[in-house]
Amino acid sequence: MRSSAFRRNKRVTRKKGSAGSARFLPRIILLSGLICLLIGGIAGTVYGIKKWMQCCPYFFVSEVEVEGANTISKKELIGLSGIKPGDNIFSLDFEKIRERILENPWVREASIERRLPDKIIIHVDERVPFALARISDRIYLVDRFGEPFKPLEPKENFSAPVITGIELKGGPSTSKGPVLIDQDKMKIAVSIIKMSKRGVRALGFNNISQIDFPNERNVVIYTADKAIPFSLDRERYKRQFYRAEKILVQLYNSGQYPKVLSVKVGYGDDMALARLKKK
Repeated sequence: MRSSAFRRNKRVTRKKGSAGSARFLPRIILLSGLICLLIGGIAGTVYGIKKWMQCCPYFFVSEVEVEGANTISKKELIGLSGIKPGDNIFSLDFEKIRERILENPWVREASIERRLPDKIIIHVDERVPFALARISDRIYLVDRFGEPFKPLEPKENFSAPVITGIELKGGPSTSKGPVLIDQDKMKIAVSIIKMSKRGVRALGFNNISQIDFPNERNVVIYTADKAIPFSLDRERYKRQFYRAEKILVQLYNSGQYPKVLSVKVGYGDDMALARLKKK
């Protein structure tokens, strides 16, 4: 008898639990529906506000300003951007505008800024010529980062050491964008030019006409006054550059410089070999 009563009570308990779950389920469905309606309402409101901002004349472009441009004309950059008066500042694709501006080889980097309610500011980082490089029978302007960024044009009056012996990489060169070259050699050349600009030097910037890479071991610096080649080891070029200066001063002071044909700075440990003209 006890056993039967226990089973009946158990069955009754199950029925009560099932009835509670059945009553709770519609509440969950109702709450979920309300949340969906709320989210949909917020999304619709945001979409509506966005559409209104893209159509409101209050946000139409009335001014475009360019910052950082010195060599390039601001009018040219604005033309490249494609931004026109009356464009909505929220409808502009900044990434596409940036890509169009970067088509100008003088621009190293660019960014676009909104200035509410109706102003656009174009920020550019302009390249500054630092050296020249002969690559594939063309002379290129090189910036301070060692990037040949455009061919030198006859109207461009720029004088600097010419870097030679650097191979082109990545296919034929173009007039747009940096040229792909052997970066290891270019870094050495740029480093030598930077050293030559520090203070008043015997082998200073104005007394270097060419920096050549005749092979994989050496870098050769030619003087501007007599085109005397000073050959350095690539692995020890920094130390040997300063030794070359001391040798050059000694040759000047001794009166032997006009007789010099070439100087091999890396001839041995702390030694150099100077070839002189025969009398």
